[in-house]
Amino acid sequence: MSRAASLLQLQGIDLEMDTKRARLRAIEIALGDDPAVKQAQRELVEAQAALHVARVSVQNLEFDGQTLGQKIAEVDGRMYGGKVTNPKELQDLQHEVTSLQHRREALEEKQFEALLTAESAEVRSTDVQHRLERAETVAAEAHGNLREEREELQTGLARLQTNRDAAAAPIPAADLEIYTRLRLSKKGRAVSQLDEGACTACGVAPSSSRIQDARQGSEIILCGNCGRILCAD
Repeated sequence: MSRAASLLQLQGIDLEMDTKRARLRAIEIALGDDPAVKQAQRELVEAQAALHVARVSVQNLEFDGQTLGQKIAEVDGRMYGGKVTNPKELQDLQHEVTSLQHRREALEEKQFEALLTAESAEVRSTDVQHRLERAETVAAEAHGNLREEREELQTGLARLQTNRDAAAAPIPAADLEIYTRLRLSKKGRAVSQLDEGACTACGVAPSSSRIQDARQGSEIILCGNCGRILCAD
């Protein structure tokens, strides 16, 4: 296979992917324009943000609880370790332990409230996610089962991407650079086949020397009129 033919093969895959992506964007717009879907999407963002805040609060309070527990254990150790014998110091340690235990009780109440808040936020997030899925399903049915088509397009694009990676692997980097640049400037069609001595993209017949070089396939030959890569295979 010539260098131009390899790029033509790659272009065929890219054009098919372009078509599928365009259709996928149209479907996303159609689904996203549904008022119920939009509302559920907004609520899901809010619910997930609230869930994140609640989970962080639980984690922070758990850390505070661990720190407070270590402090109580440390004071208990000093009080009952036998090293402190002065009654006044022992009394001060007892007061400190009592104060720390009160703080722990208050902290445990906060932890309980935080857990309830996190559970409620998780339930709400799950509920909103389900409502979004139902809204998308209703919207998809209303638009000719667009959701199912979207899944098929996503699967097809994944398969085409695998094929594209395999097709592009043996192509020299310099050729891919030329191809990519022309794809951008030529509305996706960087390679044009020769048909009866004429460029099929612009209809102009290249010079005989260009045609001969294109048929040899050892170099990248551009159409003298439209600038696309000529493929004579």
